Amino acid sequence: MVDDAGGTAAIERLAAAIAECRRCSLWKDTHHAVPGEGNPRADLMFIGEAPGKQEDLTGRPFVGRAGKLLEGLLSGIGLSRDDVFIANIVKHRPPGNRDPRPEEIRACSPYLEEQIRTVGPKVIVTLGRHSSRYILSFLPVEFDRITEIRGRVYRGVLFGRPVSLIPTLHPAAALYNPGYREALEEDFRVIERELAAADVSMTKD
Repeated sequence: MVDDAGGTAAIERLAAAIAECRRCSLWKDTHHAVPGEGNPRADLMFIGEAPGKQEDLTGRPFVGRAGKLLEGLLSGIGLSRDDVFIANIVKHRPPGNRDPRPEEIRACSPYLEEQIRTVGPKVIVTLGRHSSRYILSFLPVEFDRITEIRGRVYRGVLFGRPVSLIPTLHPAAALYNPGYREALEEDFRVIERELAAADVSMTKD
């Protein structure tokens, strides 16, 4: 893991590159790129799929209703947005909130990979089916439905770094299906335990 000053500078350089990115056409009908934000030395990193309307307007990830829910879930395990790093696979909003296309993911994913290398999180939480499918493909783990694998811990090496991967539901899903709120709360307790275990492991090393 890089030092705090170096990590901040590297994250800022990436954000500047993302703001000017023209590797695919998603930038054409957007207001802002949404590079991601948070603690450049975070032990915990969240990865979503793509920015939504509010994110596009503000240039910040998870600032709408789903973001408020995410903040509440973080508070429930004693954390805040400032403690974690939050990013998406693609950095510009797809038109009409459609799913990112494979070629758009290929064009944008090097930015996310560099963010993971720079931050060096101990735990990565993927939010929703699409981000989970992309990240878990590197282990590789295959699945049909996010509900099959949510809350499980997958340990492996991702972009040269040992990490625990925990897929869970996208917070937006709980806005439309309140029953998913309990599942998210359960998964965040798994996240809390895995972070504690990672701290113990690092202390022993």
